Amino acid sequence: MVRERSLISDFSEGSIVVPDSGLYLLVKRSTAKVGRNGQLYIDMDVTDGKDSVNGKVWDVSGDIEEVLKSGNVVRIIEAKVTKYQNSRQVVVGDAVVATPEEIDSVCTGILPESDFSFEELEKRFNDLVELLDENGQKIIENFKKNGKMWHLYSTIPAGRSLHHTYRRGLLEHSLNVAEIALKMCRQYEKKYPVNTSLVVLASLLHDVGKIFEFQLNPATSVVERYSDRGKLLGHIYMGATWLEKMFLEVCPEDPEFMMEFLHIILSHHGEYEFGSPKKPKTMDAMIVSMSDNLDATLDAVNIGINSDMDKNWTKSIFMMQRAFYKNQN
Repeated sequence: MVRERSLISDFSEGSIVVPDSGLYLLVKRSTAKVGRNGQLYIDMDVTDGKDSVNGKVWDVSGDIEEVLKSGNVVRIIEAKVTKYQNSRQVVVGDAVVATPEEIDSVCTGILPESDFSFEELEKRFNDLVELLDENGQKIIENFKKNGKMWHLYSTIPAGRSLHHTYRRGLLEHSLNVAEIALKMCRQYEKKYPVNTSLVVLASLLHDVGKIFEFQLNPATSVVERYSDRGKLLGHIYMGATWLEKMFLEVCPEDPEFMMEFLHIILSHHGEYEFGSPKKPKTMDAMIVSMSDNLDATLDAVNIGINSDMDKNWTKSIFMMQRAFYKNQN
């Protein structure tokens, strides 16, 4: 039985990694090369989530090249810890791709991930669903019945490089948007004609099209690149068309509700230059769009603040086309 996972630092030079050692590694880079002897070998950069080292496979056979491709989290079956040029190195003999269940339980921290556990995020999701009207709850119930969609929605990042670019990022972002929008509704619902249930529902599902927009690593749900559909059609269109089909199945008797919901989805980027097919034309759509922009922008700035800075200034944040200041005192 595999024990709780080990770290690279647990192994001294010359240690042998056996199947039950519990060593899991994220393959950050993997390149097949030909040595001076004409033999194929694999050169890798791997990390256990804390330390990063070079890795090698000298005997390339079977499916080891596919197992150790970039982006995979793997469980080491056989390896030896060595030293090369005064740095630790892992020479891998055999490995298997870690399952999603292992990544969620044993491998916590090996991938960039939300600060919130799935259980914490799921509770927030369920609390919001309780606020929905009958139509909204039927939509969410139908959505969660699609196990694959729910799994991806609750595990993938919200973006590849701009915001919430980590595991469970899409779920965290969707919840943030819904919670911000809910507070705005409660601020204004006594004075303005806002539909709180519609706003919360649309906030939770506004980015569902990202599931189709990304080419994902099937085990880790990490974004490898944008899919062809993502590049040609975009997540707003794909999300709206997928949601429309679901609405027609679940509540076809309420076309007005579906129209206003789809308008929010189609307008949530706010401006044409930001890829929005429509500008928000209802108060509900304005609330969702502004909440989405606030959460995405703050996270993008936070990425800059936590990256290399020039004294008190971030590098230029692509989403805002400017650098941001942070007092370091």
